[in-house]
Amino acid sequence: MKKSIILLTKSKKYRNYCIAGIDINNGEWVRIVSNDTNIHYAVKQEDIMYENNEEAEIFDIIAIECEKDRKSYYQSENYIFDNAYYWEKIGKATINDVLAIKPCENRNFIFYDTNKKVASDYLKTINSDDIYSLMLICPTNVEIIVKQWSHDEEKKITMNFEYNSNRYRYIPITDEIFNNQHRTKIDGNYSLHYNPILIMSLGEMYERDKCHYKLIASVLT
Repeated sequence: MKKSIILLTKSKKYRNYCIAGIDINNGEWVRIVSNDTNIHYAVKQEDIMYENNEEAEIFDIIAIECEKDRKSYYQSENYIFDNAYYWEKIGKATINDVLAIKPCENRNFIFYDTNKKVASDYLKTINSDDIYSLMLICPTNVEIIVKQWSHDEEKKITMNFEYNSNRYRYIPITDEIFNNQHRTKIDGNYSLHYNPILIMSLGEMYERDKCHYKLIASVLT
């Protein structure tokens, strides 16, 4: 099966990539995954290269040959790509093109509640038709937190924001381009003077606490 998507997330995952976008025909979410368990189904860099050796980028419109879907108890949007075929760039979109297909989503909560993580056991109680793990949101009162929590690790970039009158705090950001723009700042809280569009993703289970963390996979302007 072939999926034609606007690429909206290209975030780091186990030194490879988490890839997702919206179907250009119906606006449904599509997360592209591999069948490589060693990298937790992430997509390798060589697999996001077009036949002309250019790398897929955010807002590219891409045709991707997929083998089958790979739904799980916490992610319903996954499709395994067929690495026998190159990805094909068929166009370039703008943020307005995206919003025309996928307006900002209006749910009561981001992934079921206002916490920063969701227990694995809770997700397994939800009807499979109600499972989702990707969102496009338009938050307000956005604040960036830059902090080096310990001397032996690099600065962490997280975000506080409001969505449907609820405040979400210290949500991790996996958009490396956005993070690199802020890592040079001194530790502190920084208010954004614009409201970005966020692509939210629910990550895989963290073994220590058996929870799935809410992530900002892409910051779009």
